[in-house]
Amino acid sequence: MRREEPVPVPVARPVRWWRLRPWSRNHLMRRSDRYEATLVILTAVLVLLLIPVAAAFGTAAHTRLEQQAQALRAAVHHVPAVLLEDTYLAPDSPEYSIRPTGSQNTARARWTTPQGERTAAVPTAAPAKAGETITIDVDADGDLTGPIPDSREIPVLAMTAACGVWALTAGGVLLSTALAHRLFHRNRLRRWEQEWTQFDLPPREPR
Repeated sequence: MRREEPVPVPVARPVRWWRLRPWSRNHLMRRSDRYEATLVILTAVLVLLLIPVAAAFGTAAHTRLEQQAQALRAAVHHVPAVLLEDTYLAPDSPEYSIRPTGSQNTARARWTTPQGERTAAVPTAAPAKAGETITIDVDADGDLTGPIPDSREIPVLAMTAACGVWALTAGGVLLSTALAHRLFHRNRLRRWEQEWTQFDLPPREPR
């Protein structure tokens, strides 16, 4: 009667990872295997440590953006402007890039500054006709100002910057580890091939 071979019991992945720890007493682990396991542990620790670093970067970015927004708000002046034409839907072109988010009503207008009159396409809150007077925001030189981030946009921008920094740095670390793992694996296969070649050699006859 043929004896049935025992079915191998699958080992859970966390158990396999624990067996590959650098300080394992397993004599089958090579020195390169321990180096690779140490590299994996250091990578995991570094990726976790990058989280508070990215959070600090996001906090600093939030503070800087808030200060810039306050400085822009302090430098903005409200001046009257006369529309030279009826408002229309602003096309997507650099000339009409200075307008609040979601603003579509645009028309060319003229306003007065200490340096003289200015004419440019300005956004309006609602449709208007030529000859109407609206209020626009200009800087100290009388130039039309762009949209200033409000208190709701700044946290989103800061969080996006923090996530971007973490993703870039963590991705670089993980990519380096993956390349190192590939080199370790190629070296491991080469060593196995050399050992199998030596194992297949016929025994030498005694002299």
